[in-house]
Amino acid sequence: MAAEKTKEVNPWDEKVKIRLPKATDGGDNYVIASVNFRDYKIKRGVEVEVPLPIAEVLQHSFEAEEEADAYIESLM
Repeated sequence: MAAEKTKEVNPWDEKVKIRLPKATDGGDNYVIASVNFRDYKIKRGVEVEVPLPIAEVLQHSFEAEEEADAYIESLM
């Protein structure tokens, strides 16, 4: 029985389309995301393609921000 070859998938090769909301508080028109020393400057309000690891970092960042906002609101 021959050993099966598994094709290793590089997550950096997989692209994801995202659109970051524009800043409502007069903040920057871009977001900087970094993973393993790979930095991306992503413009807000425009649909762009980013590698999967960058999309995941942004998703986790926004989820954490929502949780923090909900916690602060619960204290009021």
